[in-house]
Amino acid sequence: MIEITLSYKNREFIHFEDTYLAQLAERTKKLLYALLEDIYDLVAQEAGRFRIHLDHHPKIELEGFSHALRNQIERTLRGEDAYED
Repeated sequence: MIEITLSYKNREFIHFEDTYLAQLAERTKKLLYALLEDIYDLVAQEAGRFRIHLDHHPKIELEGFSHALRNQIERTLRGEDAYED
């Protein structure tokens, strides 16, 4: 399972009581599932999470994943092949 944390102006949102944030988190999760489809089995085996900063300069941080899987995820998010040649 992909765990997502949204962050905005140094506030972290894990529980999405707000309807707008809940919709945003659900859409984000669906997009991550689609992007990581090829390596989803590997992602699901580790206890990591995605921290998505929604500030002026949005970014995604990966926490708790092994170094090798983190590299695969980062390459996938950049649109590169998840597996090195």
